Amino acid sequence: MTLPSVQDNSFIVDRESLLRRITYRIRRSLNLQEILSITVAELSSFLKTHRIKIYKFHPDGSGQVIAEYIREQKLPSLYGLNFPVDDIPPSARELFIKAQVRVVVNVDSCQLGQSILRDPETGEFVYEDLRFRPVDPCHAEYLTAMGVKTSLVLPILHHDQLWGLLVSHHAETHIFSEYELTVVQLVTDQLCVAIAQSILLAEAQEKAQREAVINRVAMLLHSQLAIELQVALEETVAAFSGSGGRLCFRSEALELEKNSAKTFAEFLATKRDAIRLYTCGEQPVTHKVTKYQMLEEYHIWQEHFKSNNYQAWAISDLHLISSFRNLQPLFESTKIRSLLVVPLSYRQQEFGYLTIFRNEFETDILWAGQFDPDERQLYPRQSFAVWRQSDRLQIQQWKTIEIELAQTLATHFTTAIQQYEMRHSLEVLNASLEQQVQERTAKLQQIAEQLTRALHELQATQMQLVQREKMASLGQLVAGVAHEINNPVNFIYGNFVHIEEYVYDLLRLLELYQNQFYNSDLKIRELVDGIDLDFITQDLPKTLSSMKIGTDRIRQIVLSLRNFSRLDQAEIKSVDIHEGIDSTLLILQHRLKGKSNRYPIEAIREYGKLPLVECYAGQLNQVFMNILVNSIDALEEKYTERNAEYEKNTPKIRIYTEVVEDSVKIVIADNGSGISESIKNRLFDPFFTTKTVGKGTGLGLSISYHIVVEKHRGKLECYSSLNRGTEFVIVIPQRQT
Repeated sequence: MTLPSVQDNSFIVDRESLLRRITYRIRRSLNLQEILSITVAELSSFLKTHRIKIYKFHPDGSGQVIAEYIREQKLPSLYGLNFPVDDIPPSARELFIKAQVRVVVNVDSCQLGQSILRDPETGEFVYEDLRFRPVDPCHAEYLTAMGVKTSLVLPILHHDQLWGLLVSHHAETHIFSEYELTVVQLVTDQLCVAIAQSILLAEAQEKAQREAVINRVAMLLHSQLAIELQVALEETVAAFSGSGGRLCFRSEALELEKNSAKTFAEFLATKRDAIRLYTCGEQPVTHKVTKYQMLEEYHIWQEHFKSNNYQAWAISDLHLISSFRNLQPLFESTKIRSLLVVPLSYRQQEFGYLTIFRNEFETDILWAGQFDPDERQLYPRQSFAVWRQSDRLQIQQWKTIEIELAQTLATHFTTAIQQYEMRHSLEVLNASLEQQVQERTAKLQQIAEQLTRALHELQATQMQLVQREKMASLGQLVAGVAHEINNPVNFIYGNFVHIEEYVYDLLRLLELYQNQFYNSDLKIRELVDGIDLDFITQDLPKTLSSMKIGTDRIRQIVLSLRNFSRLDQAEIKSVDIHEGIDSTLLILQHRLKGKSNRYPIEAIREYGKLPLVECYAGQLNQVFMNILVNSIDALEEKYTERNAEYEKNTPKIRIYTEVVEDSVKIVIADNGSGISESIKNRLFDPFFTTKTVGKGTGLGLSISYHIVVEKHRGKLECYSSLNRGTEFVIVIPQRQT
């Protein structure tokens, strides 16, 4: 290859500038048509060519000029014109795809040059110079009829498929340099990138449009109390550019009794009142003499879907389906040609159809020269003047993505209809059951009352037995402890008065003796110094006082135990609520005090002035015990180790009481971890517990609820949220009737 000249260097500069401009435009714009228009204009300016066009292939193999630039008006415009499939033979198409061949034709010299970029056998990229051979006379005659002396054709590929062609036409002889071919090839490569981006963008936009349709239909079907089936059907038909649509299904909610029909066909034949039909747009026309008044009654529907084939049935042209001959008269007066039928099925049972219609349409195709589409083109055309072909009765094929969209929408219709039918069925069933219950209740009211009383008595008896057994066990324990401790403690406590008198007398005597005879005997002085008599005389009264306080403490504990169990108050009596709370706190004192592995819990008592309250004192004390134990457990769980939380917020239990109208209110609150909403809803259920095995039975709060609500006609409520503590509120009437 020869070294580039000064002119070649200018070509290099032009090439780089052209590529930068085109690359910049491609990256700046997402509009493919704008990119193509810019590309042909830039290439025309670079090559000084008379016509640059971009030719895109249709799915049927024909093609159309979709972008063009004419220079100096030396060649006519072909923009928008279509070319038949025979204009580019299969062998040429195959070379374009497999070898990415570039073709240069010089009509005057009758030469055709080809340069491949890819080995058609191995698929590897290669690069070779143009190889010339004589051009086919038909090809040369074809170009001459177009007024072309020199042409350059490069394939535009997308995913190894022939998307289109980049074509340069000269009205005069033109020799393409290697630099020009390189530039045009680079521009073509950039076009391939732009086309790929455009196709991806179009696919993304189509997907977004489909999702938007699904969302709109779903909103109409699922977001309202009354489903908008008519509006949803209209939205669905519009999404497919349809001319009409039908939604036909059976309404099971109206056939609750004696419903022997199993299939949709049986419903159509025997349960017409249970069929619901929604329509929009153009519809097939039925007459009184027509065998069936509903399209869905024809057996072709059932025959097609009878083998549990619940896939959509796409019919592009109903006139080409032989089994539709009985239905074709219904469509004669309409323009409907295409149908998409999607069965509605629930639990492997068909219950309706969603049908979408599309009309036939007319098309005008502008061809580059007249030709017979039904005959193979044997000779090259002599004229490329615009020839208009008008086709009537054209149809639009159903695309795979449209069928998938229809099935998705049918699923939403199915779900919405079933939910609505189920809701309606429940309403009908509830109304029927309510009427039956009212009738039976009126007849058996006197007997529903006796059973209710018996049931309440049985429940009360069961709960009383449980409570009595527990209280009896506790009472026996308290009685045993009190009996074993009370007498000796009382004996000791009663003799403390005498012991104090004796000790004080002995101390006075010892002091007198010490003052009178201290120096009389050496052994006495040594013994006095040895036993530290002065310390003994000072500490002995203190020791006696401490022993008296401890004994009094034991007497208070015994009294608190008796007060807690209230063995002598099994019936309703007027008691001091504060005594019961204090007794319970005294019994739980060992858990409130701090230990090596547990921090102290502060019990704050904010007592109001309460009157005596009529209640079952022992049972009410049990309620206080259960709630306080739960609070202590929660605080111990939260404050297991000394941390920042403990430093700023020590564990506390606050007990607050007040009079509220004719009742007393007791509030027991802690600053523990709190209770979640799901647990709080089950807090008073029997046997429900969140504690580990062995730490709780789940009966404490359930029994407490029964004692407060059932036994005392009061209220027991819990207010809590996570990390904000828990508050139990007990409200008990002052008087029990």
